[in-house]
Amino acid sequence: MKRSLFFGTPLLVLALAACSSDSTGPLQITSADVDQAAVISASDATAEDVNVFTASDMTMSGGAVANVFGGGSQMSRTAVAVNVPSYAWTFSDGCTYSASTSRFTCPPISAGGLTLTRDYALFDASGTAQSAYDAAITASANFHVSVTGVHTALAGQDTVNRDRNFTVSGLAGAETSRTWNGTGTCNDGGYRNGADATRTYHTNDAVTVSNVVVNLPRSSNPWPASGTITRQISGTASVVKNGIMKSFSVDRTVTITFDGTQNATVTVNGNGYTLDLSTGVTTKS
Repeated sequence: MKRSLFFGTPLLVLALAACSSDSTGPLQITSADVDQAAVISASDATAEDVNVFTASDMTMSGGAVANVFGGGSQMSRTAVAVNVPSYAWTFSDGCTYSASTSRFTCPPISAGGLTLTRDYALFDASGTAQSAYDAAITASANFHVSVTGVHTALAGQDTVNRDRNFTVSGLAGAETSRTWNGTGTCNDGGYRNGADATRTYHTNDAVTVSNVVVNLPRSSNPWPASGTITRQISGTASVVKNGIMKSFSVDRTVTITFDGTQNATVTVNGNGYTLDLSTGVTTKS
């Protein structure tokens, strides 16, 4: 489904559209503009990816394990404050196990403008599916998570359609860390109001999670210690300055590298940015 890149009033959209044909005006699109469109697209989704890891990991730590994996699990997203993005996905009861699929299926949940669906499977070291979590012998878990809806971000909004298939390994026995790998897709659109311009995007992402290591306990190690998320981003974007809008194509590879801190390194087109994983805000390094 095609989404509008603007979330303002119809009059604003018409006014901006009227200026979009001006290709000879003073507004020139640079390589940095294309980079920023890709970074905006990648930032919110990556911060959410990290919290999907965290929410999943926390269910496999301490007393939450028996309650959540024993009876299924469900995610909810809670707001921290007005206009402040929250990545606090948490699990609760509600999923059911199917012997025919060897997976737990969870009911949809809607909160804060987003709807989330989720199913997962547990495996022992030989790859045999399990009907319940066992801290001693459960070796890995596969999570299929989809999020759709409109998310209010800092200085903007995102209309998101995100699908993830992630596997966490290294679970069996006395753990000190776990490793995440997997793939995902995004079809997102949105905007950010900046000091210099309003920037919009509508992009598709092909996502690859490569050896993202998280240390335990997660309560004192909230951020990934190492590994990367790579996003191959393509689509369209625009920049609006002084009533003039210029549209352009986006085709960029964005790589996010983790080092155990709240701030991950973002690299696109040879340039560096810093992503605050708690807010989803990226700044030029």
